[in-house]
Amino acid sequence: MSLSDAQIAEQNPWWTGVGWEERDPHLRRLKSQPRRLPADLVAEIDLGRAGLHTLRGPRQVGKSTDLKLLARRALDEGFDRREVLYLTLELLEGQGLAAVAETIKRARAMARGSGRGLVLLDEVTFVDRWQTVIKSLWDDGTLERDVVVCTGSSAIDLREGVAERLPGRRGAGQDHSIFPQSFAAFARALSTGVPESPGRTVEWIVSDAGWEAMEDMRIHLPQLREALDLYLRFGGLPAAVAEAIGGAREPSGDTKKIAYDSMLREIQRTRASRPAAHALLERVLRSLGSKTSWARMSKEMSIDPRPSPGRSAVHDYVEFLASAYFLLIAYFWRSDSDSEALSKDKKLYFGDPLLCSVAHDLAPGLAADVPALVENVVALALYHRYEAPSSRLEGFDAPSSLHVWQTRRAGEIDFVCGPRSAPGLVEVKYQATPDLRRVAAIPRAFPGRPVAVATKDSFERRAGYALVPAPMLLWALG
Repeated sequence: MSLSDAQIAEQNPWWTGVGWEERDPHLRRLKSQPRRLPADLVAEIDLGRAGLHTLRGPRQVGKSTDLKLLARRALDEGFDRREVLYLTLELLEGQGLAAVAETIKRARAMARGSGRGLVLLDEVTFVDRWQTVIKSLWDDGTLERDVVVCTGSSAIDLREGVAERLPGRRGAGQDHSIFPQSFAAFARALSTGVPESPGRTVEWIVSDAGWEAMEDMRIHLPQLREALDLYLRFGGLPAAVAEAIGGAREPSGDTKKIAYDSMLREIQRTRASRPAAHALLERVLRSLGSKTSWARMSKEMSIDPRPSPGRSAVHDYVEFLASAYFLLIAYFWRSDSDSEALSKDKKLYFGDPLLCSVAHDLAPGLAADVPALVENVVALALYHRYEAPSSRLEGFDAPSSLHVWQTRRAGEIDFVCGPRSAPGLVEVKYQATPDLRRVAAIPRAFPGRPVAVATKDSFERRAGYALVPAPMLLWALG
């Protein structure tokens, strides 16, 4: 069943006059998030050239709000109010493709623009084979003169949809992404006195110039420590950041429920059960930062979805959640090979710290492992610093520039970043008195390469490596 005319008009309040921003639920909520960072496309997308764009990112990160900000920008820049069309296709989940096409066509006719238009299609991945509808509407001329922006929470669905049905039909369209706020942005949201992050690599941080900048930042270390303590619980989703800015010490039950329900909604699309979802969350929390494999995970838990040929069910399940940005998979590089070959071992991290809080609620008897939570945040910061934007678009399931390493001399190294021929190395030792014996072996295993150790308090450059308080390292990475 397609959407009614009344439902379409309700989603486009700017059609009927002024004051729509006060009525729009997304922009009303935005007022409680004064330091929210919109996606780049809100300011940068070319509204004068027809094309099909995608905006990818996890649920509840603010993609719908960004579409409303883009609508406001178009109106401010001279678009007629009937030339801007917004539809959330989540309301058409489970409907046939004919109903989806009919809804978009009727909405386009109701808009009655002068020829060009801005068409904002929210959560297209809730429609199976959504790309078939867009291809049909592009080919029959319904959308070919428009700037079309499609959002979705599944990188796999968007990636495969664009590749499968839309080659040659995107015009000036590009792919864009938005993710939860980084620790550096979170810290500045809490305290405007914290300087802007330089957004640099490990190599710069341990260099002479970088170290001088880090020395200057030591006066802000108390603020950064307090921010990290909160970030480990709240993470970077807009609703959680707003609560932290408002003075809360823990994310509210409502905010955690939003994150949990969003993930459960994606999980249920795989036909997995709620108990399986709980088992996986608890499994990731218990082994956070520890080596695992698909075979080991399969032995420890039961997952409902039928596996793909040659793959375990848990493999498919975890990769799907990583493609939806809920989990980050860091694979081990094979130390017995000079190629880019990966081993079967891997580490799993949560895609946002708020999910750690959600997982703890599901396993209330499990004590918080703060060093492991810090390692999780470091993994996310390194992923976003080193991974190419085009790779981040594809989800968190197969990083190409963030790996784990294990050698005979240095043991396991938490993170190797960048190309194998010239990596930066990061070890997390978030303890009051860390054991640095294995750390001293890293420069011998990787002579001449930059090594940073994320500590709780220690700040010192030594022969071959640098000890940096974790909050300062995270700030510098940006």
